[in-house]
Amino acid sequence: MEQSMKSIRHVFTQRVYSMESITHEEEYVRFNAREYSPLWSLLADWSKSEDEEEWRQHIPVFTEIISRWSRKGYIAVHVGPEWPAFDGGELITGPDLERLLEDHTTWEYEENPDRVIGLSPGRNFQEIPPAR
Repeated sequence: MEQSMKSIRHVFTQRVYSMESITHEEEYVRFNAREYSPLWSLLADWSKSEDEEEWRQHIPVFTEIISRWSRKGYIAVHVGPEWPAFDGGELITGPDLERLLEDHTTWEYEENPDRVIGLSPGRNFQEIPPAR
């Protein structure tokens, strides 16, 4: 009987998990990863503004999503010499990614950058739940 209850709980948990959906902000991250967007572009698109001061208020939300999704393998973050950053760039993960995302200059637009920090689909990109 106890084993049956564990099986039922497992099936129920899997069904609830499979009904999970992503937020509007997460959908923006997914879209921008598909587009290989630089981080500053994500903020500009989201805020519909060219004002970098306005962008800054959104950094904490996107930092959390990018960090969490990177750990799950949904997306990847690369630092490269030019766009798209994944092409010839270095994959950034773990504590290095956390430090990078916490640095406000990471999110700033530069006219002629010496590096590009960009999103790309990760190894588990197809496992991202559907949008709401």
